[in-house]
Amino acid sequence: MNIRKIYLSFINFIFICSYSFGQNYSVSGVNFDEHIYQKNPIEVLKSKYLNNQGIPTHEIFLKNNGIVKNIISNEIIPIFKITIDKKQISYSNNKINEIKLAEILNVDFYIQRIKKYKSQNSAENIWDGRVYLENNNLIVGGYSSKYNERPVGKIDLENNFIRPIEQQFAEQFPILNIPPDEILFDPFSFKLLQITQNSNDIVEEKTDEYLPIQISNEIGNHLQNMQFDILIDEKGMTLILNAKVSDQVIKISECKILESDIIDVINSYRPELIKGCIQPGNGEIETFILEGKFSNRISLVNDDIVIQEIKTISTEYENLEVIKSDIEIDGKFNDWHNVKGTSDFKGDRISYLYPNPDTDLLEFKVTNDDKYLYLYSRVVGAHGRTGEKGRYYWYAYIDVDSNPNTGYSPTRDDNCYFGIPIGDDCEAQFEFIGNKFVKTFFGFSGVGAEKEVLEGKLELGPSFYSATDRNGNKRDKYKIEYVNRDGKRYITHDYTEGTSEDIIIALSADASEVEMKVELKGFLKDVNGNPILSKGSIIDIAVGVEASSDYYNSDDWGADSSPVLYGYKIK
Repeated sequence: MNIRKIYLSFINFIFICSYSFGQNYSVSGVNFDEHIYQKNPIEVLKSKYLNNQGIPTHEIFLKNNGIVKNIISNEIIPIFKITIDKKQISYSNNKINEIKLAEILNVDFYIQRIKKYKSQNSAENIWDGRVYLENNNLIVGGYSSKYNERPVGKIDLENNFIRPIEQQFAEQFPILNIPPDEILFDPFSFKLLQITQNSNDIVEEKTDEYLPIQISNEIGNHLQNMQFDILIDEKGMTLILNAKVSDQVIKISECKILESDIIDVINSYRPELIKGCIQPGNGEIETFILEGKFSNRISLVNDDIVIQEIKTISTEYENLEVIKSDIEIDGKFNDWHNVKGTSDFKGDRISYLYPNPDTDLLEFKVTNDDKYLYLYSRVVGAHGRTGEKGRYYWYAYIDVDSNPNTGYSPTRDDNCYFGIPIGDDCEAQFEFIGNKFVKTFFGFSGVGAEKEVLEGKLELGPSFYSATDRNGNKRDKYKIEYVNRDGKRYITHDYTEGTSEDIIIALSADASEVEMKVELKGFLKDVNGNPILSKGSIIDIAVGVEASSDYYNSDDWGADSSPVLYGYKIK
């Protein structure tokens, strides 16, 4: 389809690799005796970092490894973001002079945390591999442009990285270019870190957090079920972020538009669209990033945002489920502000990929109603942006039975992504070619291929992404992509125009956000006539994005994937 096929032109090379680690395992033909932990290895490693009460804590882990952050300064800045037609606004000297508020296409809010600290050592996330638990062992999987993910070592009982791979293959795995003594596994966050001496230099760390943000009361309890709303006060020329807690409406932050500093101005991406995708606005669109101010009831206590003098909230209210937002696919996105999701690190990329902002995921959210599944993502840049002949693909990977052995594995398949450790049975997707929206479409990978999909009688089972193996031999089961249109079902392929009428998407006016509406029955039925997805289904789901980077004058592709949302129930 794309980067996968570009990545993976295999040479005739025997790469021996056991995925099931028992008493020993083999990588590149080298056998290693393998210790089988008598206890969960995560708990074993955590037990090395006990506090004075004998309890394992992350704080002791950080302290023992010299990565405690000695804070010099810690601040949070409220940020408002407005997108508007260029003709409806004027600005100069870092200030907005005039604006027609009624013409604002989209308004958003986030907080930026800026932390300055000193530390004996620095700890950077390692993106070129991951740790996973298999047969009670902690295996390090390394990512390679040629060999996808392969086990390249292990984490032992002393939290050492042991690399049983022959040196001649190390160049294929960027993680193996890191000195082993600099690799550390954090058993509390399940992350791989690279530890280097920092000489107590001052480090500045910036992170952004989007709605819904976490807020606490004065005694440190996180307030549950807050409902956020951004208001536009035309008379006062002010943007206001309010939060409703029980029967209280509290002002969190405001931005006086004509007084606030402009942090940045971004020219928005406007692709060519056909049926199946919409985007608000016409002509030249600009996005303004403005600095706001917190209300005097908001303070920062350690890392918590705290509301002062809030009335006691009843336990009954605390335990209520958040009322689902009614999602409208209109490109405005205020209806997503109170939907919780998962966040992804900015700048998390594999070494051999281009740092493409248009594939750098920041958020992924899911909700549903009786008939539809609704999906959302945010990227640093713009969804769908390509060069003149570029390509852009967006995938929602869905494991419908929580079984990694059905469907195909996006981390292990011959033609696949890294870092999505689920069995991908179904997908909902969209495609852009040459800055033009081409289609939305479904994917299914199980027993069989085109015939089974066209008949609508599907069977879950082990499958593959590609129709052929690495030697060019035809497979009998592989991922099939299809569209439903005019009461019929069609097989679709790359570059084929024509959307599935039961999947529609909308881009935000600046294309940094996308929302998708997928009809559940579009995922078809199994051989017994039962829907593959329906109310009551429990799924594991993640999103992946990949694109060529010719817009940025690079021949390399960019790609990213979100963390997996495990156990989402379609209610």
